[in-house]
Amino acid sequence: MKHGISAIAHVYGERRIDNVADGAQHGFDEAFVRGKLGITTRYAASAGQATSDLAIEAARALLAQTGTRPDEVEALVVVTQTPDYQLPHTAALVQRALGLPTRLASFDMSLGCSGFVYGLSTLVSLMAHADMKRALLITADCYSKVSDPSDRATAPLFSDAAAATLLTDTPLYRPGKPLFGTDGAGAETLIVKCGGSRAPADRSTLYMDGRAIYSFALSKIPQHVEQCLALNGLRLEDVDRFVFHQANRFMLESLRDRMKLPAEKVVIDVADGGNTVGSTIPIALEPLLAERHRTIVICGFGVGLSWATNILQLSDT
Repeated sequence: MKHGISAIAHVYGERRIDNVADGAQHGFDEAFVRGKLGITTRYAASAGQATSDLAIEAARALLAQTGTRPDEVEALVVVTQTPDYQLPHTAALVQRALGLPTRLASFDMSLGCSGFVYGLSTLVSLMAHADMKRALLITADCYSKVSDPSDRATAPLFSDAAAATLLTDTPLYRPGKPLFGTDGAGAETLIVKCGGSRAPADRSTLYMDGRAIYSFALSKIPQHVEQCLALNGLRLEDVDRFVFHQANRFMLESLRDRMKLPAEKVVIDVADGGNTVGSTIPIALEPLLAERHRTIVICGFGVGLSWATNILQLSDT
């Protein structure tokens, strides 16, 4: 695969939230917020901000950062589970706002915490098949629009954010062979039951069984990562950095300990921003691009239940 990641940019919602103060309202003391959750600052969209607004802002920052013209973009994928509307697809709104060409291939992917790995694999495959040179992968969600701020199981965890990733045929990092997983038997462990065709409603509320999600991750992810590495002819010791979905500090430390990984190899980047759903991996990856590690594992897991793992290898060309 010659296509891959060249650059990443991200943005947060306009409202900044002190998670220590907010956690106290849910009965969590400062030690728990800083030590267990590890999330000291969260962000939420303003009343006038929607998912497409965050996606557009991140994409504009990326285009400016890389000197990419809108007319050079040949494909756009928006990964979100909080679209602006049930229809049309959010990617169409982003295309219009950015002035991307009408010959553009654009569509949404309805995935959450595994969405970046899925989106990357899908888009690089499309680019290779259609002989494209540049494409945008955007992960964006506004969970504040579908959650209850008084719910202590979800409120201290999530932020609204978007990350835009430039994929090119002359990348900095190329993905390897991905590995995926889905178990719909766990669909109701992280769910918004209202607002779709089964239960239409004006207001939807997020529900999460945190204990079930934790058990799922600890039971599935270690073996899945090792299987993906074997698929790519690699071992755990060949990896320079592990970038798991940034759910919270406790989850990441538990995965690290279960897999017996060196602390310095496991990225924990939740203090400022917390859990941004599909954007956690690209946000954590962004500063790593400049460090030029040879091999990076990316692994997303969560709502679905869905999980996905791939490797990124530094390009030699």
